[in-house]
Amino acid sequence: MLIPAVRAEERTVPPASDPSTIPAIAEFLASGFGTLHSDAPAQTNEFGRLVGVWSVEQELRIRNGEWMASAPGTWAWKYVLDGFAVSDLWYQSGDSLPIYMAGLKRDYLLSATRIFEVSSGKWRVAWLANGAGKTPGADFGTFEAELVDDEIVMTSPPEPGPFGLQRVVFYEITDDSFRWRSDYSPDDGETWNTVMRMHATRVK
Repeated sequence: MLIPAVRAEERTVPPASDPSTIPAIAEFLASGFGTLHSDAPAQTNEFGRLVGVWSVEQELRIRNGEWMASAPGTWAWKYVLDGFAVSDLWYQSGDSLPIYMAGLKRDYLLSATRIFEVSSGKWRVAWLANGAGKTPGADFGTFEAELVDDEIVMTSPPEPGPFGLQRVVFYEITDDSFRWRSDYSPDDGETWNTVMRMHATRVK
């Protein structure tokens, strides 16, 4: 999967410097960030350390194989289910969508809930978006995830999506920043191609 080029004028709108001014983020965080429950599995903090608000720079791999800066986003995370799970909300302004999402013509929101399943030793992740079929992929999906050498590796179900199997990796995670990448495999996991990458910096 290679993304069409993004025109420069479509990636010049920065995310809001104060995330609380974004209505969707304010609504998501109306009850605060939550706290980790003392009875929750210790692994809950693998994603829990991302609780907060992040400003995110994106890059897309375009058809010639080169990387191009894309529109920035805002990513908010909180504890839910009384501190036993983690939820997040990705926000991208309708004024700064990349060209391949131009048909949406409004703000793009994607939310996921993540819970560590003790019996399997893995995370279960379910996500949904308001793309209404106008963005690549679906508007709902699931992943399983696990910590591998201090990287959180999410893998899609074995049934390939429209671009093959997907793998999402959170890496270089610190208190104030982390990196993220999305890989696709056209050959059942034999080889992987990175098509998107992000660098997140903590705002709150």
